[in-house]
Amino acid sequence: MHRTKLREPVGSSATQRTLPKDRAGREHRDLVAVFAVDGRAAAVWVERQWPALYEQDPLATPYSSPGWLAGWASQLPRAATPLLLIAMDSTGVRGALALARERRSDGTTVVRPLSASCEYLTVAGPGSADQRVAYALARRLAGLARTSVVTLPQMPARSALARAMQDQPGWQHTTSPTAVVPLPLDVAALPKTIRRQHTRRERKLAHTAVAYRRTGTADALLAALPTLVALHAAQHPTGDPATEPTLRAWSGVLRRCTDSAFIAEATLDNTVIAAQLCLYRAGHCYSLLPAMHPAFRHLGPGHALLRWLAADLAADGFTHLDLGPTRPTPEQLGYKAQYAPAWDSNVTAVSVATGAAPGTPAPAIPAHLHPHTTR
Repeated sequence: MHRTKLREPVGSSATQRTLPKDRAGREHRDLVAVFAVDGRAAAVWVERQWPALYEQDPLATPYSSPGWLAGWASQLPRAATPLLLIAMDSTGVRGALALARERRSDGTTVVRPLSASCEYLTVAGPGSADQRVAYALARRLAGLARTSVVTLPQMPARSALARAMQDQPGWQHTTSPTAVVPLPLDVAALPKTIRRQHTRRERKLAHTAVAYRRTGTADALLAALPTLVALHAAQHPTGDPATEPTLRAWSGVLRRCTDSAFIAEATLDNTVIAAQLCLYRAGHCYSLLPAMHPAFRHLGPGHALLRWLAADLAADGFTHLDLGPTRPTPEQLGYKAQYAPAWDSNVTAVSVATGAAPGTPAPAIPAHLHPHTTR
């Protein structure tokens, strides 16, 4: 495969001339070349070229939206630069993977998702489900793993990229369950024991002033964010402050995503007792950063918020509420099982150092990217 390092932002018309050719010099329509764009050129490519790529992929999630990626690119530490892997054939750009390359203080180079918060890592573009694209990207990632630690968290297990990565030697893989609730939520169809739990919680809330709301404007979204981040930090005090995105980082990202994000809250006498950030595209809503006030745990505010949110989204025409990756513990699995979700799984792949002895453990996954630190 012929590989060319692109140092300036390019579109498909500027790069088709460098595609693989057969021995007679003719371009192979079925061959896929992967180009790397990094640094400032990558940031510009995300701003200018990624929106069209995103629109051509109806399966792409908000985690690969232009605003989300540009926001996280602007939050990279000084030692990190954006890195795009762009797959092309003779018809143009077929898919791209948004990554970052970071030089750690110990001299290690780490390649990881561009987004510091990414519950679904996918290829974006019209060829995102094309196995040719996936295997071309997998081979390029294997090449990067010769000189860097490559961490690819939370790839949907059914995706072409996850399947291609699982076929590559020299990687460690971890799976985590994911849960998606079909809407509308039919409580009457749930098992009797679960219906009783929902009824018991509703009775407990019936004599309180607990209420539901969700933001509907950019100003309201950003105004609600500090409370959500504070609640999340209070509920997860063991989180690593060195790797957890800060309020400033979240604000910088969400300012670019105000047309595809909102915050839902449960309140008691104007005190927020549960909240979660949601991203959405078409009829699919993705919940992340769920948090509740520890002092009001006895009211089950997280469950109340989920029930209200599901009903609100269904009334708005949404068809799915994605609860995302889940810690494989009885508590977390049981919590989400009460909403009759469709279960699937994500795969995390971490490269093993070249030349390592058989059985050598893979490098540790950064805490904020580990598949088992999800809710």
